[in-house]
Amino acid sequence: MDGETPRIDGRTARFQHRRPELLGAAAEYVLDNGLAELSLRRLAEALGVTHATLLRHFVSKDELVLEVTEYIRADFETRLAADVDLLPGHSVADLARALWSRLCEPREQRQFRLLFELFASRGLGDERLTESMIHGWVALISDRIVAAGGWNRQDARALATVLLAQFRGLQLDLMLTGERARVDAALEISLRPFEQPHR
Repeated sequence: MDGETPRIDGRTARFQHRRPELLGAAAEYVLDNGLAELSLRRLAEALGVTHATLLRHFVSKDELVLEVTEYIRADFETRLAADVDLLPGHSVADLARALWSRLCEPREQRQFRLLFELFASRGLGDERLTESMIHGWVALISDRIVAAGGWNRQDARALATVLLAQFRGLQLDLMLTGERARVDAALEISLRPFEQPHR
């Protein structure tokens, strides 16, 4: 009825405080195990909760996967906020090197495997996936570029798009070949125009 306060399932309310903990644990599971054999029942068993508990929080496997992708980006952003190498005052080249270094850590490289698996399995046209995996990351990087100084928001978004595409392409190369020195050298060449602060 219009104007009425919607009823809240008492069980959902009781477990709501566990949602961030469950999402974090689910993200780690998905990053470690991928999507090929993911099911909510298997995930629930691994996390030590019931299948019903996961359904109360995430409704479906697709919903869980979308929330995991956003959690990964938000978690990375939180950790970057405390990273002294990414504070304002660095050139875009320094910023890109610092981001690349973090993204090459084994913990972070898992997200690229998940990204490629997602695109292969879900294809194109998923607006929420696009928002989480493209626009969210472009915003994260462009905010850092703007903070570095000298870049307007529009140019920073364009440059962030280039860097994001480059990071992902180089990570794919790195996964296939393991040739870190060559891949690092390719990044260095691309960063030469950005060694000095933008004016």
